[in-house]
Amino acid sequence: MIYVLYAVAALSALLAVGGFSAYAQTRRIELLLSSIVSIGASAVAVLSGSWWPLGAGFIVNWVMQLAFRR
Repeated sequence: MIYVLYAVAALSALLAVGGFSAYAQTRRIELLLSSIVSIGASAVAVLSGSWWPLGAGFIVNWVMQLAFRR
């Protein structure tokens, strides 16, 4: 089961790298913040070996999306 956690965390980190790339092109602060949250959540999930950081990172990103909606 831990390998599934690693795979999901790696996928989240890979998507965050894509967010960093999009930030470099558009300079939208919400992309930068979302990428930082996703990288942090993935790192904490891998280091702690638990699922809750990925869920918390998803919720934080969702709330930020609602806050930055134009």
